Amino acid sequence: MSKDEEPDETENNDEKENTDAYDGLGTADELPLFRENDIFYLLSQHRKRAVVLTVAMAPWDRVHLRQLAEVVSLLEADADRQTVSTKTVTNTRTNLKRSHLDVLVNAGIVQWDDDETDVLTAGPAFGCALTTLLLGGYSLGGAPADA
Repeated sequence: MSKDEEPDETENNDEKENTDAYDGLGTADELPLFRENDIFYLLSQHRKRAVVLTVAMAPWDRVHLRQLAEVVSLLEADADRQTVSTKTVTNTRTNLKRSHLDVLVNAGIVQWDDDETDVLTAGPAFGCALTTLLLGGYSLGGAPADA
């Protein structure tokens, strides 16, 4: 090609499109991202992260649902125990039970204690979830700092 000739842009665009396409194993539909059983999807909601971190810090790796609701309510309100109303804690408890805990139980991250009602313990996949959060810089004190 001489100096006066310009490169054919269609060839360059085709090459860019081909390099951006997924060419890994399987199909793009088989990728685990944004699926209900994917660890990152499961931990994308702050209340689910709070459940994992609260169970991790609980004595004997067990936490009662009422205590869990209190911790989550306090974290969300950024308040002292006396300033969070019983109604707020009850609403949080109901939301945890209806929207968050079943998903975590089904994924094996937490499980209901066989001996006591409304007591959560670590499940078989708990270690993976906790490691993911800790490596990501999460704690009950807050989210990772912005880089």
